[in-house]
Amino acid sequence: MNRKFVHNLIRLREARLREQTAQLKQASRGLTDIRNQHDQARCSAAQSIEAPDTLAHLEVLGQSRIKLARLAIKAEEQVRGMTEKVGHARKLSDSARQAGTELQRAVVSERERSMETEAEHFFSWSKVFGR
Repeated sequence: MNRKFVHNLIRLREARLREQTAQLKQASRGLTDIRNQHDQARCSAAQSIEAPDTLAHLEVLGQSRIKLARLAIKAEEQVRGMTEKVGHARKLSDSARQAGTELQRAVVSERERSMETEAEHFFSWSKVFGR
């Protein structure tokens, strides 16, 4: 493999991983916000039961809790899907880094073999000419 190609591949896969991670964090924050709103609606509903003048708002609070629960389910599914995408992107990034490391080892090994061959040629040449 070409060193430049592997380097570009590593950069692209790591950029993709950062992008997927940022999207996961954003979706996770959205899920947290939805859960917080759901908890606030639950608390408001509990408080409205205690006061007779706010019982009229109980229906609206119940509908909002149902809506927020549905949104939370969708957001959880989205976060799970993004978690899988981040895992896949991490595996791809790791494999690209590993390929880069293997390529670097191969280049170093080839260079060492070349130097050994040159040294052998030099010593055999110097023996022939008696130096």
